[in-house]
Amino acid sequence: MIRDALASNAAVADSVLDPLAFLIDDMRQGNEQALESLYDATVGKLYALASAILRHAQDAEDVVCATYEQAWESAAQYDPGRASALGWLLMICRSRALDLLRKRKLQALTLAQVRPGETDDDAMPPEDLLSLVQENSRVHAALATLSDERRRLVTLSFLRDLTHSEIAELTGMPLGTVKSHLRRALSQLRAHLEAMP
Repeated sequence: MIRDALASNAAVADSVLDPLAFLIDDMRQGNEQALESLYDATVGKLYALASAILRHAQDAEDVVCATYEQAWESAAQYDPGRASALGWLLMICRSRALDLLRKRKLQALTLAQVRPGETDDDAMPPEDLLSLVQENSRVHAALATLSDERRRLVTLSFLRDLTHSEIAELTGMPLGTVKSHLRRALSQLRAHLEAMP
C-alpha cells in the first residue's frame, strides 16, 4: 500500500516536471505559441507512429494534424497524473490512425456497393455516408424506413465503427438513449429486411 502511494507520487512528480505538460497547460489558456512548441517537440514521434500504423505518408500527415487539433481542443481534459504529455499525444494519434484503418477496411468491404468516384468519405458527415449506398439495395431501402436520428446513429455505429459511448459523446445524447435508439433501429431493420421478398 505504501509502495503504491510512493509510486503514485513519483508518477505525479515526473508529470509535473514534464516540460510538455507545461505547454499543454499553456494551451488551456489559449496560448497558440505553446501548441507550436508542442508540435516542434513531438511531431517526429507522432509521425513515426502514424506511419507505422497506416503505411501511407499522406494519411499519416492527416492523422498527425488531426491529433494536434484534438489536443488543442481537449487540452483542458489532459491529466498529467494519468499520462505524460507525450503519452497522451501518442494515444490520441494511435486512436485516430486505427479509426482510419477501420474506415479503409469498411471501404474495401463495401466497394461493390459504392458508386464509382464517391469513395472518399473521410470528410463526409455520417448522414451523407448512407447516400453512397446504391438506391436499389435492400439495406438502403430498409435504412430509408428509419427516422433521421436513428439512421444517423446506425451510421455512426456501423459505418464509422464508433462505440455506444463514443456516439453518446459525439451527439450529446445520454448513453441509455443511444443504446435504446440503436436497439429499436436494429429491430426495425431486421423486421423490414425479413418482410422483403
